[in-house]
Amino acid sequence: MKRFCIAILGATGSIGREVTHWLGAAGYTLRLGARQPEALSALAQRVNAQAQVVDLYQQAELDAFSQGCALVVNCAGPSYLVLDRVARSAARAGAHYIDVSGDAPVWHLLQQTPTCSRGWIAVLSAGMLPGLANLMPDWLGVLPDDAITVYSGGRESVRGAAAGDLVLSVNDQYGTVAASSYWYGEASSFWVKGEPHLRRLPTELRHDLAHFPGEVTLLPFLSSDAERLALRHQLRELRWYNVFSGGFLRETLTGLRGWVNSAERLAQAVAQVEQASELDLLGHSPYYRLVFDLIPHHTPRRRAVISTDSSAALTAAVTVSTVNALLRGDIAPGVHFADDVLMATQTFNDVIRLHPGTQIRQYLPDERLEEGKL
Repeated sequence: MKRFCIAILGATGSIGREVTHWLGAAGYTLRLGARQPEALSALAQRVNAQAQVVDLYQQAELDAFSQGCALVVNCAGPSYLVLDRVARSAARAGAHYIDVSGDAPVWHLLQQTPTCSRGWIAVLSAGMLPGLANLMPDWLGVLPDDAITVYSGGRESVRGAAAGDLVLSVNDQYGTVAASSYWYGEASSFWVKGEPHLRRLPTELRHDLAHFPGEVTLLPFLSSDAERLALRHQLRELRWYNVFSGGFLRETLTGLRGWVNSAERLAQAVAQVEQASELDLLGHSPYYRLVFDLIPHHTPRRRAVISTDSSAALTAAVTVSTVNALLRGDIAPGVHFADDVLMATQTFNDVIRLHPGTQIRQYLPDERLEEGKL
């Protein structure tokens, strides 16, 4: 048994359960935290872990949960409400920190008021998006002045914290960092020649989009994480499309834009998103895909595809890979985005080993000849 303790907050959620099982199977000593005592106790018994009921919005409970652990892994959400609360609790306890999401708001908050310990490590966005997705250009061998188009989406159940984050991403006036503190992103926008071009791309309806069956709707969206990717690789152009394989979830999110202004409305909106995703899934097998088209200057176009039967399991696999990298000593002290410190091939290999329902491959689409597969 590996003797130092890893604390997993949100252990009973869809991502937390997978992280718990994989880290438990690897022999780590675990402390599991969640608000539901019965579900938490049952999970802890299955993996021989400590169970500690904790409400992350109760500071004393959260601080007690972090004490005595070497690492806190946050799988709880919605991240746009949790913000840096768990990260700072971990730092006070002398524990390193990994956040499945976190993203730009948490990074900005931790820059504005740094933690005291110089040796502290925090890794944010250690999940599928943007963590794993932003590693793909490295695997494809992108060069400065190349162009990339990304299609991300699918058809699957969206529940709990994930549903809450979807709602809050279109309602930034409720419970989040002030909009002036960071740039989250802009719909209908793309990156070209070193700067964002706002409101230039239309929504598209497609019947022939490779790797996405049936009719899909493409919603262009340039996020701050996509902009960070474009800057890091000095891309000539980056277009990112969110792909909806059903109409219920897309229409629900459109209707909820700017509507959430209270905890009661947030709960109602989360329920609507959960129901809409289930309606889209009726009669279909769940899937999620990320398709990257790399358009170099003088070589054939390359395509990479990440395909999974569960984005939650894929996210959890990336989180476990990040835990392994941190504990190996591969990550230097400081506050990092996962895609800035993880190695693409190592992470991809970890993901596929942990979750066989995920496939990652690249090929030359114009020649229809597969070149690489993990």
